[in-house]
Amino acid sequence: MSPKRVSPEDTKSQPAPAPAPAPQAPQPTSLRAETTKGQFAGGLSAQGRAHLTCKGKPVPWQDIEWYAGKRGELLGTSQTDARGIAEMEGGSISGIFTALQGEIGGYSVKYLGNDEYLPSEAHGHIVPLFDIGS
Repeated sequence: MSPKRVSPEDTKSQPAPAPAPAPQAPQPTSLRAETTKGQFAGGLSAQGRAHLTCKGKPVPWQDIEWYAGKRGELLGTSQTDARGIAEMEGGSISGIFTALQGEIGGYSVKYLGNDEYLPSEAHGHIVPLFDIGS
């Protein structure tokens, strides 16, 4: 038994192979920083909160960088949760320059992006929290 031969006309009727899917471009993100209350006596102490979304949907498990003022000193990094929310406890920032950056300029958050999502930035304000009982 010999192998089946295919004529050139038969190959023309064969469907063309499906093209490989084109790589998807990174999607735009939106980062929003909430206004928070902070204490400035003896160094800055505040807690920041940011929301990372893509087309209105939360973007979970992404690293967010936190800065004093508008892109001043890096305070740290935290990760978004399943709801796209990241929080950062400022603790007591005793460095006078960093504390002043936060007092005057609030705080900034930055998402660096990756292959799936584009980067984004936001700025949050810190309003003084006054202790009336002191």
